[in-house]
Amino acid sequence: MILIMAGLVLMGAYPLHARQVVHYKFLVESEDAQKCIDCHYGEEGESNSRCSKNCSIDPETSHPIAKKYPPRGKEKEYIPIKELRKKGLIKLEDDKITCVSCHDVANNIAYHTVVEDKGTYLCKLCHIR
Repeated sequence: MILIMAGLVLMGAYPLHARQVVHYKFLVESEDAQKCIDCHYGEEGESNSRCSKNCSIDPETSHPIAKKYPPRGKEKEYIPIKELRKKGLIKLEDDKITCVSCHDVANNIAYHTVVEDKGTYLCKLCHIR
């Protein structure tokens, strides 16, 4: 039995908030970058049996997160924050890039990116060059 009340979907006794989605058989908050890090980074990520392949985040090769957008002194290399917000594709948390800036676990496309990443399309949503 499913009931919809006050923005919640109730299945049995378990409320599902509108932002919660099933991600590899787990119910996750779709916009909680800290939860991404908890599962995909470090020890838990390295032995994460939830992923079809190793899904840990390597800080040496991964895109920086929790960094101010745009980086100080490099403003001319990035789409202005006003324009970024207007497009609405890239989400910033306190004007910082996080996992959910580029990824949306509700999207069933490769790597759950906010848009299908053909070539450098995703990168060019923020980077001018």
